[in-house]
Amino acid sequence: MSITTEPLGDGEIDDAIAFVQSANPFAEHTWGWETGRFIDWRWGGNTLRDRAEPGFFGRHGQIIRRDGVIAALVIAEVGADDHCILTSSVDPELVGVGLEGLLEKREGEKLTLYPSDDATWVHDVLAARGFERGAVAEVGWRYDVTQVVSPRAPDGFVIDHVSGESDYSEIDRCLKDAFGGEGDRAAIMRSLATNPLYRPELNVVARSDDGRIASYCRGTVDANSGVGSIDPIATHPDFQGHGLGRAIVLSCFAAQARLGGREIYIGSGPLGSAGSRLYRKLDPVSTISYSGWSRPPQ
Repeated sequence: MSITTEPLGDGEIDDAIAFVQSANPFAEHTWGWETGRFIDWRWGGNTLRDRAEPGFFGRHGQIIRRDGVIAALVIAEVGADDHCILTSSVDPELVGVGLEGLLEKREGEKLTLYPSDDATWVHDVLAARGFERGAVAEVGWRYDVTQVVSPRAPDGFVIDHVSGESDYSEIDRCLKDAFGGEGDRAAIMRSLATNPLYRPELNVVARSDDGRIASYCRGTVDANSGVGSIDPIATHPDFQGHGLGRAIVLSCFAAQARLGGREIYIGSGPLGSAGSRLYRKLDPVSTISYSGWSRPPQ
């Protein structure tokens, strides 16, 4: 049995997507990653980085093959020192191979991974290589969307889906005023619209009477597994307090269910964070916590 590694290049994208689909929902339960999150990582803002830095994906993503077949992906988040090693089942050998490659590549640097607190088999691999567990960094909220009914829009608003380029500047304004930050979010949305799993009806907005986009969320769903996610979720500060966040998320849940979704996840900071208060009110069926495991610079 042979195990090999190689950079994640454009020629392997279809096979990599198929692998992540086959790993749903295991990869979600273990690392907080599923097809939608991988799609977001591979398109969106990272395509802009790849244009500016050709070869970006090969440097930040690795394929691990077992007997010639993709058996794991090693993915680095952008602008952080954290990574994940996606497998389709409990597989300490492959996680070990991925870790050894990361430790060699990042020699002398701090390295952090965020497995779920339930993935004790991953913890064993990390601990054996000198990693130590830290605080909870993220919570994944799991929802059963098979019984969701679309809500009534709050008075003065219409729940709709993104109609395309004409909405991008308004979504950009909504996100920047809600979250801060700079960057060309319209270009990111154009990139996301080219990905293989993009569905316009999962890009939900609340429009005010004067035509502004008051709230926005974007969902994904893998109809093969029924697993999906929603990110981001934003309400413009001028329109907060009207129940728009709840309305657009429930509308997205209903659209995901119509496309075959069953098990949908929303990520937030630790319990008590701003987003977590909304997500608790949406009746999750369970939560998964993810703690950081770090190895200091050697």
